Amino acid sequence: MHVHYLGWLRRPQLWKTFADHDVLVMPSTTLEAMGLVALEAQACGLPVLYQPVPGLTESLGGTGLATDFADPHAVARELDRLRTSPNLLPALRAAGATNAARFP
Repeated sequence: MHVHYLGWLRRPQLWKTFADHDVLVMPSTTLEAMGLVALEAQACGLPVLYQPVPGLTESLGGTGLATDFADPHAVARELDRLRTSPNLLPALRAAGATNAARFP
C-alpha cells in the first residue's frame, strides 16, 4: 500500500483520480462542515478512513473507518487492517455507496 498526498484537485479531476486509489484518508483535525469530498469518494466506491470530527462523524458515521490521526500507530494499524482484511474493503465500499445515496 502506498500513501500519496494529492493536494487540491478540481472536482472532475478528483473523481477520475478516485478510480486509481483504494481508500480516501481524511485527517481533518477540527470541524469538517459536511465532508463533501468524503461523500463523493464513497459515491465513487472509495472507502474513507477519517478522524471522527464534527461534520465527518455526522455524514459518515459507521460507513467509514474512524481512527485517531493524533496516534500514528493507530493510523498504521487501520491502514494495515484495510490491506490485510479481505472482507473489510468490500464492506466499506457497500456501506459507503448506501450512505452517499442519502445525499443526492
